[in-house]
Parts: sequence; structure tokens; C-alpha cells
Amino acid sequence: MTALTAGELRAGALLRLLALALAPPTEETRTAVVDLAEALSDDAEIDAHVLAAAFGSVTAETLAADQHRLFGGTVALPPYESSYELDPFRQARVMADVAGFYRAFGADVHGPAAERPDHAGTELEFLGLLAERRVAALDEGDAETADLVREIEDAFLTDHAGRWLPGLFRRLALADPDGPYGALGLVGEQVVAAELVARGLDPTAAHADPAPLTAVEVDELTCAAGDEAVGPLVPRNGRG
Repeated sequence: MTALTAGELRAGALLRLLALALAPPTEETRTAVVDLAEALSDDAEIDAHVLAAAFGSVTAETLAADQHRLFGGTVALPPYESSYELDPFRQARVMADVAGFYRAFGADVHGPAAERPDHAGTELEFLGLLAERRVAALDEGDAETADLVREIEDAFLTDHAGRWLPGLFRRLALADPDGPYGALGLVGEQVVAAELVARGLDPTAAHADPAPLTAVEVDELTCAAGDEAVGPLVPRNGRG
């Protein structure tokens, strides 16, 4: 069994930080991003302090305007994985497969954009949820569940999040170089890249030039069975 380390806890917290920073901005979420980023700023490999400073120097109203400019209406930076697939049939398959991961874990997407489970924030929230479940299993000495959750994390990163989130964050850093979301792009790329390296994963990158689309609000990912029991964890077979 892999020993529970501070790194296990930190990785999940960083994923949660990214998901929170992509959520619709409110003063509460802005403050939460700053507080969590500051708490994670002692990591030498991740520039969380840059994100803390960027979100700490603006208001929630400014963040909302920046988010709409970058992701709202007709956008050049679609925050959806399926937008980086040129084949419409592949787009539908991606969304169905992402939703299948959520169902296997006992998690459901709710909110205005529930039909779009492939939103960047939702995928990151799911990875954060998996990390929390794995850490809990390790803490309880449940090696079998911890290993199973790790397999699901690796599969989701390989098949989905790891294929397109690095490119999205890279484009975000370029699109908003002096703004808070540019800082998010910098930190986001570092976090996802570190996860892939730590796990020895090398996903095939998604298409580099997505077509603009009309964006909708971020989804909320919740655990269908509640925080205490997350439902059955089922290995993914026959993915693609």
C-alpha cells in the first residue's frame, strides 16, 4: 500500500483550487481561492502565490467581467473538452465517456449546464473528489479501494483531463497575460503537468485549435450518495 503523504493531500487541494478558480466568481469564491492558494504557496514547483496575488488584487466583479470576456458568449477559449474534437461523433462520445466516469464513481453533475459534463471546472472537481476519496482510503488502511481510485484517476487523466487541460491553461495564460486568469493559466498548466509526471502518464494531446462556441455556466459536481458514501467504484474497461 502506498503510504499517505503530505504530497497526496497537496495534489488534491491543488486540483480543488483550480476548480474553484474556474467557478462563477463571487466574493466568497474569490476569497476562498486566495486563502487556499496562499496555503499552498510553499510548494516550490507550483506558483500558487502568483494566483493568490492575482485574485487578491481584484474584485469579484472584475473577475466576472474577465471570465465573460474569456469564456462567455462567443469565445475563442471554450472551456469544454469536446470542443477540442473536430469530429461531431467524437464530441458526443467524449461527453458520454466523461459522464460514465462520474456515474461509475457515484457522482452527478447538476446546474444550468448539466448536459455538459466536460467543463474544465467539473473535470477538475471530479479529480479533486477522487483524490479526497483515495486519501481517505489510505488513511483508513484500505489499500484495495485506494488502488482502485488511483486507477480511475490515471484513466481519467489519460483519456480526458490530461489530454486537453494543459493546452487550455496554456492558451489562457497567453490570452490574459497580465490578468488573474492568466495567472490561473500559469498555475493550472503547472498543476496538471506535475500530476502527469508524478504518475508517469503521457496522454495524446487534444486538437490544438478548437472552434469558437457559445459558452454556458460552470457545472456543479456532487456525489450522488453524499460525502460519506460515494457509491461503487467500478474499473473502466474498453475505453476509447
